[in-house]
Amino acid sequence: MEQLLLALVSMAAGVGACVLYFWGTNKILDGVFPARGPNAGRNILRANSIRPWLFLGPAIALLTLYLIYPVINSVILSFYGPSGQSYVGTANYSWLVSDAGFRESLRNNLLWLFVVPAASTFFGLIAAALTDRISWGNIAKSLIFMPMAISFVGASVIWKFVYDIRGENIEQIGLLNAIVVALGGEPQAWITLPFWNNVFL
Repeated sequence: MEQLLLALVSMAAGVGACVLYFWGTNKILDGVFPARGPNAGRNILRANSIRPWLFLGPAIALLTLYLIYPVINSVILSFYGPSGQSYVGTANYSWLVSDAGFRESLRNNLLWLFVVPAASTFFGLIAAALTDRISWGNIAKSLIFMPMAISFVGASVIWKFVYDIRGENIEQIGLLNAIVVALGGEPQAWITLPFWNNVFL
C-alpha cells in the first residue's frame, strides 16, 4: 500500500510541478511583454515567438542531458584507453575494424536494417492481396498479423517460461515441465533434446 501511495504522490507532484512551471513561465512572459500599452502588438508577437520554447524547453533539456551528452561523451572517451586516462587516438577504431566479431555484428545489423523491413512489407502486401477477396479475409488477416502485435522481447520471455526447467524436487514453473511432472514424468531440458538439435542444426 505504501508503494501505491508513493506512486500516486509522485505522479501528483510531477503533474503539479509541470502545471506550476507552465503557469509561472507564462505569467513571467506576460509580465515582461505585456499585451497592453503602446507596444502591445510587438509584445504579443514577441511573447508568441518565445512561448513555444517554454513548452519545449524542459523536453530539450532532458533530451540533451540523457541522450545528446552521453553520445558526445562516448565519442570523446572512444579516443582514450581502457582506464579513460591515456589518449590513444584512433587505436580503438583500428582494433574495432580488424575484429571479426564486430564485422559480423555490423553485417547482421545492416541485414536486419534493410532486409527485415523490406521482407515484412513485401509479405504484408502479399498477405493483404491474398486475403482481400476471400469471405473469411478478416479472420485470416488477424491470424497473420496477431503475432506482430507482440514484441520479440516479450515473446522470448513467454517462450522462456514455456521451456523453463528447474532442478530436481523443485516446483517446475515452465509450462511443458509442469505438465510433464503433473503426469508423473521427469522434467526435461527441452531445447537441448536431440530432436531440436536435429531440426535446427
